Amino acid sequence: MQEEALHLAQELYIAPSSLLMGEPVIPSSKYYTLRYLLAATLAEGESRVLFPAQSDDSEALLRGCRALGAELAWEDEQMHRLCVRGVRRPHCTTPVTISVGNAGAVLRLLLGVGAMLPEVTFVTDHPESLGKRPNRELLEALSALGAVCEGTEPEGYLPITLRGGKLHGGHISISGARSSQYLSALLFLAPLIGEALDIVVVDELKSRPLVRATLEVLQEAGITITHDESLRHFSVSAGQCYQPHDYVIPGDYPSAAALLAACAVANDPTSWVRIARLRPGEEIGEALLAALRAMGADLQVKGDSVVMRGGRRLQGIELDGDQLIDCVPVLVAAACFAEGESVFYNIENLHYKESDRINDLCAELRRAGCAVMPRQNAILVQGCLQGVEGGVVVDGHSDHRLLMALAIVALRSRHGLTLRGTQHISKSFPLFFEQLQRLGVEMR
Repeated sequence: MQEEALHLAQELYIAPSSLLMGEPVIPSSKYYTLRYLLAATLAEGESRVLFPAQSDDSEALLRGCRALGAELAWEDEQMHRLCVRGVRRPHCTTPVTISVGNAGAVLRLLLGVGAMLPEVTFVTDHPESLGKRPNRELLEALSALGAVCEGTEPEGYLPITLRGGKLHGGHISISGARSSQYLSALLFLAPLIGEALDIVVVDELKSRPLVRATLEVLQEAGITITHDESLRHFSVSAGQCYQPHDYVIPGDYPSAAALLAACAVANDPTSWVRIARLRPGEEIGEALLAALRAMGADLQVKGDSVVMRGGRRLQGIELDGDQLIDCVPVLVAAACFAEGESVFYNIENLHYKESDRINDLCAELRRAGCAVMPRQNAILVQGCLQGVEGGVVVDGHSDHRLLMALAIVALRSRHGLTLRGTQHISKSFPLFFEQLQRLGVEMR
């Protein structure tokens, strides 16, 4: 099937495949693209962002940064070098509307810094996905800082209108139970207020690696934030400014996870996949590699490359999924073909993603023949070394992570799977199916 047709298809049949071989190209990190580009937008002067991610989420981010007042210009035809002339402080004299697509992280971080504008409205063309994701806790925090926040329904659904511009510092609390993005939004906003701000996290803090990624980027941008070891209390002093900087975006580990897992479940021992541009030592990446090794996968790390070899007998695992939350769906898919039971726990916030990544994922996996059981805070998997029956249509629920997981299951199904809604892969990895095809997977 031609690559252009793959890219445009809304439904794909993926055939079973026991042999995968090649060096697929993964997108740049979505996490770091968002954070570095936002830091560049908030700096006064020119910054450059090298190898930013190219996806629907990235397009939503670029729209948002321009709406905040930044000037963005590509310096090459391949769109590998983005010049950002930042604004220091978001400004606009007239009301602004920002369409954030289906990008939850983009929405939350822009909600934070958007509170510096006199009036901004955030909208989505995905009312049944991002339009149903809650923002209440973040809106309450912004209101406590002096913004007027108007969300939809008590949970703060889109559309949301903020009237801000004159915020104050002081002490504020934020819940970390549903999303770490609320905290990251406040951390990006804090240096812009002009007064010192103390932030206390109440409840449990989810996705701590992403908070540490936020702190890493802020430090590179010249912002000093003091915090305790448990990431429960943060202090941001007044008088700080974002500094222009050149940033290099590494490869995206959650995207790599899908291709590594696909190779790990391949039956043919001559299968191999090599993925480059994976930054060594990145916290989510280290957790991913540790999980795959615990399952018995054969992988080697060589510099910024990871090599996976297939044909190994995988074992079930117990995994705290919060440390690599976006990788959980594809690891659940791999566990469906491991020996014994697997338990993925501490994953309740998967209910609040583009889809319900616990109940929706388990429903589609069971339709394909997998033995999985959803729980409020976990997914239980009973592996089957022989593979599953397949031969059915499964739905991606408008969720790129579910599509990746279902594609992995298709490879180990006796009759393949037809995936519905495959156009939504463009949210983070537009060329995912093309990369699978280049590894030797048949699809139509």
